[in-house]
Amino acid sequence: MGKKRILIVLIVLFAMSPVKGFAQSIESPIPQRIVSIGLCTDQLLLIVADRSQIASLTQSSTDQQMSYMVDAVGDIPLNNASVEEIIPFKPDLIVGSHFAARDTTRFLRQLGYEVKLVTLPKTVEEIYGLLTQFGEWTGNQAKALKLITKMKQEITDIQARYADRPEKSTIIYSPNGYTIGADTLENDVLKHAGFRNLSAEMGIVGFKKISLEQVIAAKPDFLQIDNHVYNRNSLASRYLGHPVLKKVVKEQDHLFIPSRVRACAGPMVTEAIAYMARKR
Repeated sequence: MGKKRILIVLIVLFAMSPVKGFAQSIESPIPQRIVSIGLCTDQLLLIVADRSQIASLTQSSTDQQMSYMVDAVGDIPLNNASVEEIIPFKPDLIVGSHFAARDTTRFLRQLGYEVKLVTLPKTVEEIYGLLTQFGEWTGNQAKALKLITKMKQEITDIQARYADRPEKSTIIYSPNGYTIGADTLENDVLKHAGFRNLSAEMGIVGFKKISLEQVIAAKPDFLQIDNHVYNRNSLASRYLGHPVLKKVVKEQDHLFIPSRVRACAGPMVTEAIAYMARKR
């Protein structure tokens, strides 16, 4: 859809539905019609908010591979994060991430809607802060606190359960030679699960390429093949099965942490930590 057409649609919708009618009133500060425009905020709403508060989630919330909360969606209306779809829900709060639907976010704010964006956590500690923030936004602070307390206890139990197993070193390896280093949630999950992330120790930050030679020289105890982007028939993936790797690294996991428990930050991260701890 061209920009001119979008503007025309917005003008018509704006004229039909006065923005003042959508805003939260002083008498009712807790939002009652919340719309999510991103997968991660879909899941946070399903985890933290009351179901009656959720007006709409994105289509991604029903993705079996990526959505941890897919079974909880039920009959909640879905959207594709377009302005035209969102306005009819008359939201008093719209939530998304800083990476999701930027044009939609900009237009909605111009129309006077309250749009709040989350910064995706890079550590487990930051997840606690995110849950607290969502609890405040939705008026469910007590529920958020219970979730945080439960997460902390689960992580403590996981670490105690596998405390007798030795620490192991690992490298995450993806098609085209990408790895995941420091300053990422995956790296913090590995730490909590008792792994040394050799990519981070090499000075790699975020998502960067690593050569096959570097992987071999590092001699990790465990090689994590990122199955989320793994396609055995693609040229980018063929060298993941290089015979040298099989000789140097005896333990290889071609699944890594399942996408549904690491695509977004939330209480599901404890499942990711447990998954990795069992691999030690």
